Amino acid sequence: MNELSVEGSKKEAQLYRNLLANYSYLVRPVRNPKKALTVTMKVFIQQVLTVDAKHQMIEVNAWLKYVWTDFRLRWNPQDYDNITSVRFYGEDQIWQPDILLYNRYIEDEQESFDITYKTNALVYNDGVINWIPPGIFKLSCKMDITLFPFDEQICFMKFGSWTYHGFALDLRLDTVKGQEPSADLSTYITNGEWHLLSAPARREEKFYKCCREPYPTVKYVSFSTLSNENFRFYLHLRRRTFYYVFNVILPTLLVSFMSLLAFCLPATDLSEKIGLQTTILLSVCFFLTILSEMTPTTSEAVPLLGVFFSALTFIVAISTTFTILVLNIRYRQITNHYLTPLFRSIFLEWLPWCMMMKRPDHKFRKGSSYRDTTADQCVQCAKNAELKSILRGADNQQQIENGTLYPFPTETLSLKRKVGDVCFIYHMLLF
Repeated sequence: MNELSVEGSKKEAQLYRNLLANYSYLVRPVRNPKKALTVTMKVFIQQVLTVDAKHQMIEVNAWLKYVWTDFRLRWNPQDYDNITSVRFYGEDQIWQPDILLYNRYIEDEQESFDITYKTNALVYNDGVINWIPPGIFKLSCKMDITLFPFDEQICFMKFGSWTYHGFALDLRLDTVKGQEPSADLSTYITNGEWHLLSAPARREEKFYKCCREPYPTVKYVSFSTLSNENFRFYLHLRRRTFYYVFNVILPTLLVSFMSLLAFCLPATDLSEKIGLQTTILLSVCFFLTILSEMTPTTSEAVPLLGVFFSALTFIVAISTTFTILVLNIRYRQITNHYLTPLFRSIFLEWLPWCMMMKRPDHKFRKGSSYRDTTADQCVQCAKNAELKSILRGADNQQQIENGTLYPFPTETLSLKRKVGDVCFIYHMLLF
């Protein structure tokens, strides 16, 4: 048994030596240097770890699968004890494509741009190489938080070769015939905050101004964002709103309802109304602070929930201000407040004259008021015996028939009411 194991190890070691003899990992594995090497790619998304809307970053746990053919790494299994596959580690032994994530999010300057784990590449006897490096990918994503927390985000993972153009390396998608190209979600672990709706794959070729050759890339993109471009690959995420409904939306609605109830308080409890509105104002400011911590500091999109909080803050502040003014006017007395000449001229002379109003014992003329002495004369006239007899209810049938005097009601009138009626009768007699 030990002799067979040693013999097998010798065959495998001999296979490694024969494969790497005269092998250069700097040379592309193609027979014709004018032809492009085809590399197929597939992404296995394991989990969406973090969606940071404030910093516009997404962290994804995924596996990358690259498959290509190297004609220099072929052998006959019968010559090496039926060994059908071997493994090579890193770029120092065999050629590997330099495919990177273009929209990589670098939080620290010391972080490497390539964050995949350098695993072994599996090489089969027919020259097919299967390389599956896993990694935690941080990618930049421009997010629209207008409908927060009922928003949907469309982000992409853009992969491509860093140095090889399209005429040297042809990057293709590993797809199943009859199915739309997409990322593999068979082993996906759901996220508690975000729901991954789809991850369709597309391929794109782009020409840069610096070079004449095309540079193919692979992206994850939503179908709704495609125009005339082809071959992309995106992530379509939808936020789960259950947490935000119970922790943000419902408390906000309750605070809004309480702000409306503040207008139902009676006018005698204005001090209590000020205390309630101040408490509501502090609550709205607290929720507005929480919302600002969740959303990115950008002016391109403002969440509608933040606009609602700002409007509610403005309404409560205005209501509190007017309540204070009403309370100030309510407790004004003649002993502690004096109407200035300017306000007296505006509110007691000009405005009544413009609005054609009447003021007791005064006449208005071109913004000025004059004291009317007619009422005083009427009061003096009330002392006359003739008018006193009228106030006692005596009917003057002749004046009533002539229309110059109106009968009084039969109920008993107070002296103040009688004096007013006498003034009215006096004016009627004059005109």
